[in-house]
Amino acid sequence: MKKLFIFLMASATLMSCSKNADTSTEEANLATFKENSKIVLSMFKDYSNNDFSRYESTMSDSGKFVPPTIGTDTLNKAENLKGLQALRSLQSKVNFGEIQFLPTVDSVHYKPDGNVRVFTQWTSDGKNGAHVVNNYFAIFEFNSAHQVILTVEYQDMGGIWKALNEVKK
Repeated sequence: MKKLFIFLMASATLMSCSKNADTSTEEANLATFKENSKIVLSMFKDYSNNDFSRYESTMSDSGKFVPPTIGTDTLNKAENLKGLQALRSLQSKVNFGEIQFLPTVDSVHYKPDGNVRVFTQWTSDGKNGAHVVNNYFAIFEFNSAHQVILTVEYQDMGGIWKALNEVKK
């Protein structure tokens, strides 16, 4: 009986330590998520202001970008910048609605891992007179230096390109 009691106490102690470690890791990952969300927000503001001056420091040199365009392979940092600048060159004004930031979670315990999911709706006025309303969802993964290493975007790029390139009658 005494051995059973000692075993139960040791088990309770180990489980308590394990929970504290999980909680502190989760809190640290939530803090990282908040920092990374600020970076994503600055990226949205920079895009809206047609300012790509911080792009180099925000993106990892080995960053990968999965665009929402059908038939387009994963892009590297330079190709993504070129695409962003091409799209922005067709827009005279860009506004983002309420931006919702949610933490991504690991696939084992479903706990925050420090990365960011974004939901928003953005509107833009094309230089051709088109008005575009777009629902946007993306996942941003970061390295320990808070640089983007992977972006996966979901939006109607075909409709956007068509609207912004169409000649208005």
